Amino acid sequence: MHNGGTMSLTASPPVSLAFSSRPRNGGALFRSLLAGRPAQAAPDRLSIAIDAHWRGAQADAKRLQQYREVCGLSDAGFLPPLYLHAMAMPLHMAVMSHPPFPLRLLGLVHLANSMQCLRPIGDFETLDMDCQLHGIEATERGQTFTLHTRLQTGGETVWTETSTFLAPLPRSGKRQVPDDLPDWGSPLARWHVAGNAGRRFAGPSGDWNPIHVSALTARFFGYPRAIAHGMFSAARCVDLLCRDLPACAPLQIDLRFKRPLLIPGEVALHTRQEADSTRFVLNVLPQGAPHMEGALRRL
Repeated sequence: MHNGGTMSLTASPPVSLAFSSRPRNGGALFRSLLAGRPAQAAPDRLSIAIDAHWRGAQADAKRLQQYREVCGLSDAGFLPPLYLHAMAMPLHMAVMSHPPFPLRLLGLVHLANSMQCLRPIGDFETLDMDCQLHGIEATERGQTFTLHTRLQTGGETVWTETSTFLAPLPRSGKRQVPDDLPDWGSPLARWHVAGNAGRRFAGPSGDWNPIHVSALTARFFGYPRAIAHGMFSAARCVDLLCRDLPACAPLQIDLRFKRPLLIPGEVALHTRQEADSTRFVLNVLPQGAPHMEGALRRL
């Protein structure tokens, strides 16, 4: 339920939104399309600033169970680190679907994600959630923006995240897979990703982008089949990499999404130990092109 906030067609003063229950954003993707938002924001709209706050946020028991099931995660009594991103998704969508936000949502690409998990969070702890957007940047590839999210309880910051998105410029031809991919050695694990994984993950994650939901809807955006959510792939990788770590270990998780994973498909997880972190890559089989890369570091 939306309890407050102001609307403005300019970037100054900043827009502020406040919620006391889970923000409702049904149909936001298509409303942004029908509203005629452009694929690239006008230069005078790049300084947009929006902040949103959700007080008293709690995990939904049904969504949490579905998330664990579709990602193949165990139940340790603490929220999976990447589920906190799914919890924040309604707040993210509230920012990006608010009328002053100047970009079309369909076609946005999730480029990268970095989070700090400062302590374990119980399944049903009550949290205060803040999300901030401070401007859009023009780059050679298109326009990028970052959502900064923070979770607190009792005034203590327990989790932070930055999620970076790209509104890409049109490009001609398909991206070529380089021939000189690094040799990561034998995989730590490999698994099959089912064709309905995107549809199953959309519910608990709140990400109903049509490129993930079905082959039919993905074709409208140039994909021959549906593609897996990057955060779905990342959840499985992080779970495997954290199994030997103490549950209380503070962590930094950095993710960069490289190429789409068409589903159904096969993937292999490779790791490399460095001085202070575990680097990893999830490759799409059989070619071995990287779907995502990342690093996990104890704080």
